[in-house]
Amino acid sequence: MTIAISSFELTRTDGTKLYVEVEPVTYLEDGKQVYAGVYQLQATRHNDPAGEYTEDNPGDTTEIGSFAHKQDDKWEWVYLGDFLDEDEQSQVAEHIQQLEEKEENTAGFYVQAFYHGGMNSFEVTPAGDRFKVAYDGKLIAELQHNGGWQQVSGEALEEDVFVSIRQAIEAKSH
Repeated sequence: MTIAISSFELTRTDGTKLYVEVEPVTYLEDGKQVYAGVYQLQATRHNDPAGEYTEDNPGDTTEIGSFAHKQDDKWEWVYLGDFLDEDEQSQVAEHIQQLEEKEENTAGFYVQAFYHGGMNSFEVTPAGDRFKVAYDGKLIAELQHNGGWQQVSGEALEEDVFVSIRQAIEAKSH
């Protein structure tokens, strides 16, 4: 899962606001960046000059801790730091969970289907109300559900491929 750096407005317990930047921690494995399930948190108060710092004001891009959740349960999390109270931590958790749900709903996935005399992989990517289907790196079709599944662009897919892709989309949607 690839999650981008994001930011949001956090309301402190005292009513003040912070801009919190949430940056996913990754590591390199076999030449690929792998998400670690950990986020670094940085913050600045509204309308404060960058870099100004007091004990109560983290200033610009000041580390305020790390946030991690269990890979198999995004509802269980832990905050490593002492800047945020429990309510503020809950706001961070909610923001991250929304990011991850959005990422899960827009991430592409692969489907195996019998094609051209053997099993082949097709990449399926949600695109609004359609699903783009790519084979060998090229877009070959788009599918849409309008009361029933139909192919709305590209050369007609073979029945086995169409059914396999449709079933995979339906399984991901539930």
